[in-house]
Amino acid sequence: MLLAAGSASAEPALRLNEEGVRLAAAGRLQEAGAAFAEALRLRPGDPLIRRNFSRLHTTRGNRWLAGGEVDRAREAYRAALELSVEEVSPLLGLGDVALRLRDPRAAAESYRQAIALDPESPVGYARLGEALFQQGDAAAALAEWQRALTLDPGDSRLRERVGGVERELRVAGGYRSRESQHFRVIYEGGRREDVGRELLAILERAYVDIGYELGAYPPTAVETIFYGDRDFVEATGVAAGVGGFYHLLDGKIRVAVRSLNPQDGRLRFLLYHEYAHALIHAVTQGNNPPRWVHEGLAIHLERQRAADFRAEAVRQARRGAAPPLDSSPYVHGSTAMEYLIDRHGMSAVRMLLRMLGEGQAFPEAFQAVYRMPVAAFEEEFRAHLIRGN
Repeated sequence: MLLAAGSASAEPALRLNEEGVRLAAAGRLQEAGAAFAEALRLRPGDPLIRRNFSRLHTTRGNRWLAGGEVDRAREAYRAALELSVEEVSPLLGLGDVALRLRDPRAAAESYRQAIALDPESPVGYARLGEALFQQGDAAAALAEWQRALTLDPGDSRLRERVGGVERELRVAGGYRSRESQHFRVIYEGGRREDVGRELLAILERAYVDIGYELGAYPPTAVETIFYGDRDFVEATGVAAGVGGFYHLLDGKIRVAVRSLNPQDGRLRFLLYHEYAHALIHAVTQGNNPPRWVHEGLAIHLERQRAADFRAEAVRQARRGAAPPLDSSPYVHGSTAMEYLIDRHGMSAVRMLLRMLGEGQAFPEAFQAVYRMPVAAFEEEFRAHLIRGN
């Protein structure tokens, strides 16, 4: 919240400050910024003007982060702190940027600084808990979350998060872990000491193969948890038939396997698929494309089910069924991505993902890369399905 002076003043700097507050309240942030900048030029040490200008930068940062413009958000939060080092919100924002980029250590540091300034706010503890959980310290994460719940007992979303993590810990309490340069695997290995090494070998092949296709690699190690089917359901609340999923919140891959048999071909394509989701998130810096692109590209990169999905999409189209891509991310999403890759190549996909990573909205990035709006592409794609060629 921006702060007005105690009373209107004839002094130019304070009048500009009042104008900045009014403009910001009306959503005219750029004009408000110009007013605060001029006010600060006239009175560079004024704490009220500096605090208002700082909060305006934070508001801009929040908007940019919500829109996927991570770099601009980070600069806005830093500018806010340069103006007022005692502001909590930009520290929380910097932590959120770091979490979006899968850098939980940097996030935890920002959140700790925010807590030091405002130890009675539950928000800092809740977010610090998430950063610690992503670092692999579940016990410390739960402690911070409990502090947050003590301060805000009505936070039902956090209470649900705590319950989910506690379930996972109960299930995987006796699991083994093994690490490589790019992955950490957690698995129920029993007496087989070689299982973790073999699972890591599959993931490392995915790292090379999919990294080559997308021309990118994640900046941090990706944690992958392998559950028996019953454990998977108990730990995640997801049906074992799902097979596995990549969690956008914490960046971990969770997989249901009937037996830890790394020679099973199904395990290989499942891991390739979920790792593709992790890499898409990394390339786009969390400014993720629509689900049909996410799933369609992951299916292309797994190299297993695309042909079957295409045949099904053609059958449906000939029966008069061609749903919007967003409502059919697997069958039609994968077929649409194959169509785009056949005609424009993977270089266009890489460019699309990079543009998203730079903060462009998906419709604008898609049109810039493929020279047509998304709606026009969907019409062209439906006609292609009906023709079946």
